[in-house]
Amino acid sequence: MRLIVLSFLMLLSFPLHAVETKLTEEKTYCLRWADRFLSIKDGANYRNNKISAAKFPMYVKICLKNYAELRNMYKQKNIGKPLNK
Repeated sequence: MRLIVLSFLMLLSFPLHAVETKLTEEKTYCLRWADRFLSIKDGANYRNNKISAAKFPMYVKICLKNYAELRNMYKQKNIGKPLNK
């Protein structure tokens, strides 16, 4: 009986790990995206400005909410561009 319960719990943990990894990839992408966006918008030292730094979580949320659209947009923008070598 214990073996069955243990096996069942192990089977349930695998899909959760896959979802967690995907969320981590999205969160990492959005953290980097928000940093780049604010660096361009408010300057490289935006973190030293309290108002600009306070915007960071808002932009991360926007990115997470629109993650698929952002990724597709940037992929489309890169189609047809020559690679820098």
